[in-house]
Amino acid sequence: MEIKAVHFDMKSMIPTADYALTLVDELAEQGFNAILVEFEDKFPFEATAGLHHPCAWTKEEFRRFGAHCKEKNVELIPLLQSIGHLDYILKYPKFRDLRDGGPGGTSYQWCLALEETYELWCAMADELLEVFPGTKIFHIGADECNMRIPCERCGSGKLDLYIKRVRRCAEYIQKKNLKVVLWDDVFRNHGAEKFAELPKGVIPCVWMYRELDYDYLERMAASGLEFWSASCIQAHRFYSAMAPQEPKMRNVDAWGAVHAKYPRISGHVGTAWGRIQCQSPIDVTLPQSMFMSAYLSETLTKGVITDRKKFANEFGKKFFGMELDYDAMFSYFCYEPACAGKFVTELKDNASRHRDLAEIWYGFNEIDKMLEYIYTCFANNEAMLTTWRAGMAPNEMTSNWLDGVRRCYEDTLAGLERIKPMMLKYFPEKMWDEFVDQRFTAKLEQNEYWRHVLTNAAAKWKENMRK
Repeated sequence: MEIKAVHFDMKSMIPTADYALTLVDELAEQGFNAILVEFEDKFPFEATAGLHHPCAWTKEEFRRFGAHCKEKNVELIPLLQSIGHLDYILKYPKFRDLRDGGPGGTSYQWCLALEETYELWCAMADELLEVFPGTKIFHIGADECNMRIPCERCGSGKLDLYIKRVRRCAEYIQKKNLKVVLWDDVFRNHGAEKFAELPKGVIPCVWMYRELDYDYLERMAASGLEFWSASCIQAHRFYSAMAPQEPKMRNVDAWGAVHAKYPRISGHVGTAWGRIQCQSPIDVTLPQSMFMSAYLSETLTKGVITDRKKFANEFGKKFFGMELDYDAMFSYFCYEPACAGKFVTELKDNASRHRDLAEIWYGFNEIDKMLEYIYTCFANNEAMLTTWRAGMAPNEMTSNWLDGVRRCYEDTLAGLERIKPMMLKYFPEKMWDEFVDQRFTAKLEQNEYWRHVLTNAAAKWKENMRK
């Protein structure tokens, strides 16, 4: 396989620019020869001046990142979305007129009837190529586009406008003597035969993260088109901290079997989705994905892994310098973080290599432990709400759950304060604060609500007892 890539989704909680260099080292050591970088609001585009995230890297930091990739023989593949996934631009008043459906339309994708949207994309692509002058492959995105958004400017021919725009973007990049890659799903859903309308040499990347469509893959293989495939090595839609790994292992296994059947597939991308859109809650990060990236690399190199426990133990020895407790890692992460606590603490304290990853895993598991306690308290209080409101719970019970409310508040603040200095070694402070805010601000406000409910419940119990 020519291209073995990992996806770096920068709309997630990005690491610092310095720490990211060590992640490139590890990916190269694992056997990857490419990294697909999806920049979104973390690149300081001059074409959208002043609208980037406060933690965006500088262009000089990106140049250093690109140079480091080159030193490690890792191809940096820029990904610049050409049609959808554009809320990081269209959410701002300055760009509302570019929305599909007009100023009051969606902030997800822009209007393809406007020449201005094409010109803006070209300007942004030029900025990326100026920062990464050695680029050989460019990904234009083009996935998950909605053909049903009412737009007076587009009329009823949105699919035709979509194909025309994809073709123009591909031609723009090809004229710079670069290969062009795009996600395949819109063509898959609206007629794969329309791939023939694209310029020769455009490479569809077939992404399937759950069940694989084997009939479609067989047709793609028989078409003669060069195409890549894509698995999902990390994503967690419930927005906790450590994501369960086993479903991702299943997806990689399925793709491993496909690669064995269709060896002409010329590239594969292991995607690690940081969040759905830049306005969505932060999901996973690249450092959390290092076990699954190793699992994918082994699969791409040697075929489907048949003994996961053996692989995990060998990974632990090679990566951390110690054996991994496979059962603790895969039974407890995310689902029972309190049970995983002993495992990640030992990893953090005893790892002879990659102590950084051990600390990051430990920190995220601590987040999940706090959330687990909060969820437990809230679930019980919600189930007891009628009883609380009626003042039917004895004082002993109410006092017990009021103590839970106190612990939710005090232990959460103390825990976050304890792990923050450790996590700031790897993530920008404003990114960490954003991550914490998304997980705890609303929950602590809910916790205050339960304090009022329980306090009133105690008062009603006393009143009922007097009667």
